[in-house]
Amino acid sequence: EEAVRETKQSTTTTDEEGDGADADADAEVVPRFAQTSSKQLSILVGRGWKLVQRNPASLMRVVSAIIFGAFIGTLFLNTSGDEDGTFTRAGYVLTLLFISFLNSCMAPLEDLYRDRGTFYLHRRASFYSTVAYYLSQWVCSLPVMLLEALFLSVISFFAVGMNNHGGWGFFYFWAMFSLVAVSGNAVSRVLAYSLPSPDVANNLGPAFLLLFVLGSCYSPQYLQLPAWLRWLAWISPCAYCYEGVIVSEVMGRSVGRVDGMTFANNSLNIPRIPYQSAPAGMSSEGALMAFDAYMIVAWALAFEIAACFLLHKSQHWYGPTTKRYQVASGMSLRAPPDYKSMTSGAGKEKDGTMTDEETTSIPKAPSAHLTARSIVYEVVVPIEEPRSANSDAGSKEDETNAKPSSAASLSSLYDSDANDPPITALEYGQTRRGAAQEWVLKQRLGDSSLSRSNGGSSADASARQLSLKSGRLDPPEPGRLRLLSGITATFEPGTMTALMGSSGAGKSTLLDVLAGYKTGGYITGDVNINGKPKTDATWRSIAGYCEQVDLHNPAMTVRESLIFAARMRLRPFTLPDEAKMRFAMDIISLLGLRDFADMLVGNEAAGEGLPKHARKRLTVGVELAGNPSILFADEPTSGLDSLSASVVVSSLERIAKQQGLTVVCTIHQPSREVFEAFDNLLLLRKGGVCVYNGAISGLDSYMQSAPSGSDYLMPNDSNPADHVLEIFCGPRGEKQDWELFYEDSCMSKAALSAFSSCPCECCANGEISVDQTPQTFSSELYIVTQRQILAHWRTPTYMAVRIWWTIVANLLCGLVYMGVGAADDESEESLQNIIGAIFFFINIATVPLLSAVVPLIMERSVYYREIASGTYRRQVYGMAVQIAEAPFNIGAGILAFLIFYFLVGLSLEGGRLVYFLLMALASYWLLPTLGQLLAFISPNIGAAVGIGSLVLTIFTLTMGFLIKAKDIP
Repeated sequence: EEAVRETKQSTTTTDEEGDGADADADAEVVPRFAQTSSKQLSILVGRGWKLVQRNPASLMRVVSAIIFGAFIGTLFLNTSGDEDGTFTRAGYVLTLLFISFLNSCMAPLEDLYRDRGTFYLHRRASFYSTVAYYLSQWVCSLPVMLLEALFLSVISFFAVGMNNHGGWGFFYFWAMFSLVAVSGNAVSRVLAYSLPSPDVANNLGPAFLLLFVLGSCYSPQYLQLPAWLRWLAWISPCAYCYEGVIVSEVMGRSVGRVDGMTFANNSLNIPRIPYQSAPAGMSSEGALMAFDAYMIVAWALAFEIAACFLLHKSQHWYGPTTKRYQVASGMSLRAPPDYKSMTSGAGKEKDGTMTDEETTSIPKAPSAHLTARSIVYEVVVPIEEPRSANSDAGSKEDETNAKPSSAASLSSLYDSDANDPPITALEYGQTRRGAAQEWVLKQRLGDSSLSRSNGGSSADASARQLSLKSGRLDPPEPGRLRLLSGITATFEPGTMTALMGSSGAGKSTLLDVLAGYKTGGYITGDVNINGKPKTDATWRSIAGYCEQVDLHNPAMTVRESLIFAARMRLRPFTLPDEAKMRFAMDIISLLGLRDFADMLVGNEAAGEGLPKHARKRLTVGVELAGNPSILFADEPTSGLDSLSASVVVSSLERIAKQQGLTVVCTIHQPSREVFEAFDNLLLLRKGGVCVYNGAISGLDSYMQSAPSGSDYLMPNDSNPADHVLEIFCGPRGEKQDWELFYEDSCMSKAALSAFSSCPCECCANGEISVDQTPQTFSSELYIVTQRQILAHWRTPTYMAVRIWWTIVANLLCGLVYMGVGAADDESEESLQNIIGAIFFFINIATVPLLSAVVPLIMERSVYYREIASGTYRRQVYGMAVQIAEAPFNIGAGILAFLIFYFLVGLSLEGGRLVYFLLMALASYWLLPTLGQLLAFISPNIGAAVGIGSLVLTIFTLTMGFLIKAKDIP
């Protein structure tokens, strides 16, 4: 109905005297979607299958199925067919059900949430219908589900020794578990399309697992369920699979001295309702098995229809909107005594400057003159030399004829054959020509042929070879790729310098090297601060680095984020908190963030919280909270429109002028207004070669001083940044070797002189002195713990859902096993039910193991940024996470104990009661901690959930309920 819905659209209007019927006749029929339903489905399936093939999680799921199958098969190896063995085989079937449903329900959640955002954008643009998208997703996921079920079944089925019935027993077994996997995948879609975030889904997903496993009638059995809860057995796909597989296992053989079906009916309460009548030609057992398969299909279809409906509706719930959802909060870490007076706006000027009476007792950071000389950066890059389609014998001939004698032959080497294999660059991150192709030249022509730049003509390359021979810059060692080629530069306090260049020229690389953020590769050269060599002891205290990606805790407000940064980084650490908080307020005013001060940062990916330009300014503010002398910013205008970019750059300009900071920024395609806000420009071209390093005001005269300079005159109506890039790095300036021109200029000599002997006041003052007294461990722990507790309190999708899960799951489990502990009889059946109740109680406690990984992995990038900037010690963060979660874990353990223990009716003897409470608290603390460990050692959420599922499975299987400890090999 939605796939090819057509709407009538009138293209003409009727005249006042015209007949209304003429308008209807002139109306044209316009399809809602550009493609038909079949075409949409075909395209979507093709795209979806490529995504499945390229997704490492697909392979991981199949490999996990092989591991699980081998482990479970070994655990239940060669189980006997007697009464005890049949009970054990029933435990094996339940184990496989648990694993199959857990994997199919939980593993796809991350991919579903990621693809959901893309679907919303495409659906909003009417690319395709919801039904076509959903069908394509189902079709593409089916092969992985079938393979998963196959490996789980084929490995363990024969290892356990299940009843094969001459061949069809295994195929029925595989079919039933395949249907369960399809049902679990449908439940996963229901969760992903109805819940707002992955952490909520990871908490509620196990609720379905618990519901369906409890309803499978293994323990308690069907007749032992309270009458008003037996509906669980009729909505659970696991119950139908368990019943059908057990019937297949016992039919046609005897168990002990009785018939298999009699044993199943008497000991396992299977079938739940006696099924005696069957169609002609089919046994009653066969009819029951067919009925069970049919019911799984019916429930899977119901879940799929519900998921498709929810997907369509969720566009309006979670899809992108034109209005950004913003949130505010009245809570804060701590407010100073005169909080109201500081936030009332009195004394603040509109442009963000501070008047004399507002200045804090914290002095300005000392000025820092940053100079660098001969900065070279190289990485190890394995290069595959292009080869022709000839045999290896022909390759020797190529080497013999590899040394051309003319510029034409040199030029021909750059024009590689289209059939050649791509040049791979391990550290470069992508396949490209350019710098990597220098290695082809070096391998064919020898070391002296390596150029220092990837652009220009063959004549330029020859000239650069001469410069190399003259000793200016040695070629890189074999196996290395040079990204920066001897950069010498000076950056003065109170100025803003823009690092610009063509894509891949090394702008961000140079910024990272100067800031000390490059830890890999080979770096040579010198960096001075005020004429003295840079030292690691003081560098973190005087330098701030604003990353291109804005990484902040989404549960904090702007004010709280800056107060936290000031309390953690502002030196000396003996300053009172009130002074640090005043300093944070001054930063808010300086950056023009007063209107956003009490707004939560929010999750940018979900469209919450701060607009992009405010996030950029907050990133700058967090670094300013450390009162640095030098501020580095990696593309602070990326992702912003021209107006927002101007706001951010204006904030940086105020910082440089008013605070006297040395500001260095990489910038990409700036507008005229943004470009002219900078004082100086350092321009790079391919190969990390400097071609200009001076004042922006002198650009025009510098270009005109070159040969044929009149060709480079800057038009009045052009963007200076675009014109400069076109001349220095584009085709218009190819006839001029700007590298050699810069090396011979006064600008280059002045930069080298500034490094050697600078007469400025900063260098005369000498090395910057910084208070090296570190912040105490207890102070760091207190502040970070305070933030973590507040973040947990403001993230109900994590902690609140965990608490509700604990209440609902234990209430359900307690009602299912209500009163089994208070029964007077001491039969084996009663004891088995008590053990089963405790088994499910512990399984409920394992859910936080999976739910704990999501928020920590999402917060991990913030932790990495704060560690890199020296905000706190690593141990502090780990302990703070534990302490912040302790109240919630203890509360969940107590709630679980109070609900479960008394509903089940376990012993009220004091010692047993206290022991059970302590074990509950230990379980609810240990398992989330294990989940946090997995979060820190896993590359992403999917991997963490996969490893967590494996650990959870091992814990579940070795608890002694599904298989006795003495029966485990």
